[in-house]
This record gives sequence, C-alpha cells and structure tokens, in this order.
Amino acid sequence: MLSLFLIRGPHAGASVDWKFGEQIAQLDLSPTWAFGVRWSPSGKTLAYAGHSSMIYFVDDVEGSPAAQNLALRDLPLRDILFVSEKMAIGVGFDCNPLIFAADETGLWSFVRYLDERKVTPSTSKASQLSEALGKLYGQSRQGSSSDTVEPSKPRGGAHENCITCIVPLRKGSESIVKRFSTSGLDGKIVVWDLENHITIPK
Repeated sequence: MLSLFLIRGPHAGASVDWKFGEQIAQLDLSPTWAFGVRWSPSGKTLAYAGHSSMIYFVDDVEGSPAAQNLALRDLPLRDILFVSEKMAIGVGFDCNPLIFAADETGLWSFVRYLDERKVTPSTSKASQLSEALGKLYGQSRQGSSSDTVEPSKPRGGAHENCITCIVPLRKGSESIVKRFSTSGLDGKIVVWDLENHITIPK
C-alpha cells in the first residue's frame, strides 16, 4: 500500500499555520504509484493521480479526510491542475487534457476531453466491401492511392504523445485559471484558452 506524505508550501491557504516542510497528513488510498499531486486554490482539496488510471480528490485533509476516487476508462494521468475550486484538468498518456468538475454537493466527475478530435469521414459501404474483397483475394483496387487513411482514426489532436506537464498562465492576481500550457513527450508546448471550450465554475 502506497503512503502519500503531503508537504505543503507556505502559500497554500491553510487554515492552520503549518511550518514549511511539516508533514500534515499521511494517506493510504492508492495501491499504486502516484503521479501528479495538486492543491485546490484554497488548499481545502487535494487531487492526485495514480498509475492505475485513477484520480483521487481528498477534502478536509487536515481533519478527517474524505476521499473520492474516479476510475478513468482510458490511460493514466501524469499531472493535474486546479483551474478553480470546482474544476480541474488532468493530462497524461491519452495525449488529450481531461476536464473534471464538482457539483453543488462536492461530488467530482469526468466532464469531457478538452481537445475535440475530428474523425475523418468513412468511405461508402460499397467501396469498403470491394476493398475488403480485393484484400481477401490478393487483389488491389485499380487507380487507388497508396496512401490509405483509417476511417476511424482520430485526427486533429494538439499533442501526439504523452502530456507530462501542465502549468497555469495567470494575469496578475486572478483566482481562476483561464489559460494554461501543456508540454509532452512529442516536444510540443501548447497554450490553451479554457474559456473558448467550457464555462469555468468558481
């Protein structure tokens, strides 16, 4: 069982005057590696991601921790960013930022992927059938290009490999993160304007 030791800096908005580097809690929630670990702007909620495609949200860490865990349907996350008290962005091996939000009761859920990927339109059923029969009998279609496109392959994503880091881009003393950047193993740095994609709850 993995024990997560939380070390909080002096500007996390703690209700208690903790000294820098002092251990404030030990959580035994995840039986796997923990990747990204982030505090909400107020310091009341902690989020971290596990290698088992789970994300954890923990409230009241200093008192009686109440944890929620969400099982992701796809690949694990590597980093997390709170854009407000009720919204967080997770990035990782899916190469596409994931949006998480809390409702009025504080229950967290997955909303959607941030980077909408376009799917190329599929060819007609007749041409798909003739191509399948040609492959079956070792024949190639006459006049067809050698560059084939998979109809179901998603295209148009900003990142092409694992996203490893997410950084807020604030103006002055903004409490809500409206813009952030991501970087990944594809060597790209992408700047996102969140207001163009979704309404940010406070």
